Amino acid sequence: MTCNSKRVTIKKKGGENIKEFIEKAVHMKIELIPFENTNIFPLILQANYSYYYMKVLGLTCILVIPKETFNLSTLRKHQRKISQITQKHCILYLKKMNYYTRDKMLEEGIPFIWENRQVYIPFLGFLLQQNEARFLKSYTRISFLTQKLLLSALYENWDNISVTIAAEKMRVSKMSITRVFDELESLDVPVLQKNGRIRKYVKIGTKKEIWAVIKPVLRSPLLKEYYLEQDFSCKLVKSGISALSELSMLGDNEYPTYAITKYEIRERGLNKAEEIPKGEIPGCIVQELGYCIPFKNKTTIDPLTIYLMLKNEDDPRIQIALEEMLEDYVW
Repeated sequence: MTCNSKRVTIKKKGGENIKEFIEKAVHMKIELIPFENTNIFPLILQANYSYYYMKVLGLTCILVIPKETFNLSTLRKHQRKISQITQKHCILYLKKMNYYTRDKMLEEGIPFIWENRQVYIPFLGFLLQQNEARFLKSYTRISFLTQKLLLSALYENWDNISVTIAAEKMRVSKMSITRVFDELESLDVPVLQKNGRIRKYVKIGTKKEIWAVIKPVLRSPLLKEYYLEQDFSCKLVKSGISALSELSMLGDNEYPTYAITKYEIRERGLNKAEEIPKGEIPGCIVQELGYCIPFKNKTTIDPLTIYLMLKNEDDPRIQIALEEMLEDYVW
């Protein structure tokens, strides 16, 4: 995309052009430039679509406009193919669409603009509907509450779970779960089913299949480690290598490792405990985590969190123990 490329005006009914419609919908300026290198596409894609570079918020994507009406299956296949060939996000601009197709595309995270009705560009955080504009906050990484929900849902086989029920299960407010669902939508994690304004968490496969889908967005919850002179268990759950040794044949370190959340630090008196210089053997290590899901009679943190914390360890014994643990306690 070059700066001296020719700008485009695409006419639509009522004399208003598509560029103006999109700018009005998203409340910001965009650049719309003809995509002329269409010979990179198969003949069926060359013949049935018009192509444009669309630049918004510093990101260049491909806007494609079908020349005729296609069914959902064809649109899905073509959209993925165009994105694959161009290596850019592909947005479908549709003048006609039924609500079934709309809901399925929302569910599957397929970006689209439905003329005069709706704008759905999840990778930019846009979800705007006729008479009800709503911006999805753009998230670059998953929050710990959202991660805790995903793991809890996997362990407990959640399916068809509404905001209200999820809030009860997680013991948080409905507003917190609404933000979690917004985050999942923005991050394109396909675990939500939408019916109009109603969103529900749905089971999308076996535990291994769900793990494969959510794993790329998950992260280690480790925030800080305290190397303490004395064993500071106070009935804390085990974490790190100590937790893995509880759930596998791996031997523990000569000192235990525990988990604690930031809300427990003052309550447990950890802020007053004596630490030792790094390099010396501690009485114990206490790991401050962004969340905690107690497991095995509340004696350790959960297996998937253990995996996320230790997956990059070089020791092959740890990697074998992690796989052993997942087979025994998760799958």
